[in-house]
Amino acid sequence: MHFPDQQPQRLTQSERLARMRLARSSNVGPVTFRKMLEQFGSGRNAIEALPDLIARAKGPRTIKLASRDDTVAEIETAKACKAKPIILGDPEYPALLARIDDAPPYFYAIGRIELLGKTAIGIVGARNASATGRGFARKISHELANAGYVVASGMARGIDGAAHEAALQCTGDRSGGTIAVLGGGVDVVYPREHQELYEQLCDQGCVISEMPPGLKPQARHFPRRNRIISGLSYGVVVVEAGRNSGSLITSRFAAEQGRDVFAVPGSPTDPRAAGPNSLIRDGAILSDSADVILDAVRQAEHNSHLFEELHTFNTETRAATATPSPTTYADIFASLERDAVTFDDKNEAQPIEINEFIPTPNISDETVENTEKLFDLLSSSPLLVDELIRTSDLPAEQVSTILIELELAGRVERHPGNRVSRIAK
Repeated sequence: MHFPDQQPQRLTQSERLARMRLARSSNVGPVTFRKMLEQFGSGRNAIEALPDLIARAKGPRTIKLASRDDTVAEIETAKACKAKPIILGDPEYPALLARIDDAPPYFYAIGRIELLGKTAIGIVGARNASATGRGFARKISHELANAGYVVASGMARGIDGAAHEAALQCTGDRSGGTIAVLGGGVDVVYPREHQELYEQLCDQGCVISEMPPGLKPQARHFPRRNRIISGLSYGVVVVEAGRNSGSLITSRFAAEQGRDVFAVPGSPTDPRAAGPNSLIRDGAILSDSADVILDAVRQAEHNSHLFEELHTFNTETRAATATPSPTTYADIFASLERDAVTFDDKNEAQPIEINEFIPTPNISDETVENTEKLFDLLSSSPLLVDELIRTSDLPAEQVSTILIELELAGRVERHPGNRVSRIAK
């Protein structure tokens, strides 16, 4: 993507700290943060204006400024895990992400920060993805990365993990790379079985999160994460997703942000195809190959100069308004209410148990889990048993036994060429 050559001036250390304090203040979400910078010109000016703003507040929501000590402590924690804060206004902050009105005020990054400046394409999909779906995600991710594009995803099980893994395998000078956006802190690995993938991403790709380091992911954090995946990307590809999948939230964000939505069609008998098929009916681009995606993104890049002046935001510091108008305060109070709908962290939810899917050793439970794992990898499209063995990481003898049990239960059927599929219901 081609943005104006002029780079923003680097923020002073005092302004960086002021913006981070403002962003961590109670009731200040991304929309309010942005509105305050627009109205007061800088984080420092916004903090100086807080007493007057608080005095004028009439609703139940007021702003309590985050302490300097707490913010410095957060920065030190980030340094310990080699994470760098990327603040709205920094030259490294992705230009495309900065254009969404609820862009994160800042986020932490580990790894190859230069990837944030390259054109990204999001790939998302089902956690319980079929082997066919994972294989297709790997194929298009590999081709996109080989074409020089960054693959953005959320490091979840299934499609996300497959997309990251394939992009990491592209090591040429012109390869794009991959960015993982996490729901918890940038140093918190979730799911736990992706520890090795996380380490590879930190070394060869880039891992980012708007959450403080050390924060365990909570269910309500993932929609926030999803808006960043789409915000980073020129377009989002959905590969397998149920009707209530979080991947559809990502695609909705992409559409609202003016980005292309691509959907990989699937069998109408597979519940995991319901999401993409529905998106296609609603106007998403049917994507049966990486070429379809590449053609659309290259066209969008070609036309990017037409939109360079739209949805822009001046992130550079400037002098404060001498006397803020009543409209100024009304706009900020309205943004507080908007942030409360999506970004309210007052009611602490229970964190997701990091080890929730690691069972206590029990032969019976393990057998049931492996059976469902194998069944989840199947779709209504016939799959080679050898591919099923490779994808499941289960011994061939165990896969053979499970398939016999599933066949006797009427859940799978055999096909010529040593292939197997789910039985459509």
